[in-house]
Amino acid sequence: MPPFKGFIKDDPNFKKLFENTVMLLGHVFENAYLYNKFTREETGIFQFSNDPACGLVGKNNDWCLVGGDRLILQTLLDNTISPVGDLGHIHDLKSIDSYTTQILTDPWAKDAAIWQLELDLTNHAQLINLYKVKEFTGYVGKPYSEAIDW
Repeated sequence: MPPFKGFIKDDPNFKKLFENTVMLLGHVFENAYLYNKFTREETGIFQFSNDPACGLVGKNNDWCLVGGDRLILQTLLDNTISPVGDLGHIHDLKSIDSYTTQILTDPWAKDAAIWQLELDLTNHAQLINLYKVKEFTGYVGKPYSEAIDW
């Protein structure tokens, strides 16, 4: 199949992970992309081993997270892309405030947990603070469900 010509968001294989008034975050198969609706700028973020499962853009549009087999942070002030800790099997992301996010790892796994990520974009020496909030074992051994109450 020839490469898609045009904006990645218009590719028929593009799947939306997150959207707000300014940004559209999604993926085409294993490749994650961020599209700025105002500037029409698109950025390739990361190539995962499998399709990404979730994404989130900060409330000030200055960072984004994409989760899948890894958790990837892109800071949009300096366009750095980096993995967050050694977390894997990311299932969902939830915004707490402008620079705090909660992360749910695979709810059906024995080591399922909710993690919290706090960002400080002004301090490059300590950009992130990542810690486990609690174990999340309520879905272990249960059938798959689209809706996870966490």
